Amino acid sequence: MPHSDEPSRDVPPIADSDRHFYEYFNAKQREYVKQVLSDEIIEEYRRQPLGHHSEPLERTLAYFRRLPISQQYALKREADGTYRMISMSGKRGVPPSYASDEIFQTLHDGYFGIFMRQIKDMTERHDG
Repeated sequence: MPHSDEPSRDVPPIADSDRHFYEYFNAKQREYVKQVLSDEIIEEYRRQPLGHHSEPLERTLAYFRRLPISQQYALKREADGTYRMISMSGKRGVPPSYASDEIFQTLHDGYFGIFMRQIKDMTERHDG
């Protein structure tokens, strides 16, 4: 059968192919992260939240970084030097809000708290 650059007439065109690809890629990455997530990966991140990591941890962190802004967290330094986790609204003009009452004594502890929250969110999400 000769190769053709024309789309197949049997397959309907996808209305938004970029969005379709993103959703497919994201689902595959989430599936991978759930498969490799282990106590060892969590401990690796707890020991060293910044810097070079194993491939499974790097891919896990990349997945979390690609989440929509409304599903991401940050740390806010309080006046007393502690840190609180905030969540972004993802909407212009809507400020971030506190994501929990938990107080972190160090930035390192805060990073780990965010990592654990992202894992909890991912494993509780109903879409896969």
